[in-house]
Amino acid sequence: MPEIAAVYIAEVIWFSENPVDGRKRVAVGASLDAALNVLRAHDIFGGDLVATETTSALGTDDATTWAVHERGEEPDDEGCLWITEEQVRRG
Repeated sequence: MPEIAAVYIAEVIWFSENPVDGRKRVAVGASLDAALNVLRAHDIFGGDLVATETTSALGTDDATTWAVHERGEEPDDEGCLWITEEQVRRG
């Protein structure tokens, strides 16, 4: 029987008329912290980043999404860093 697990997808997203062209997957981690740490260490976008859960339409109906932003700043729906939790089947 397949096991269901969660993966955390860290992406850089440039919002434009065609959102598919503006998505770059940076990492897939087994935890939120793992995905966030990859973004923190990113050459261009890294820094003192935190993740705030949001109701963004980036994920699927059953996905949880976090806006990633600098500590001390408010999350922004137009921001470019995101982490989405997706359920996957293993086995």
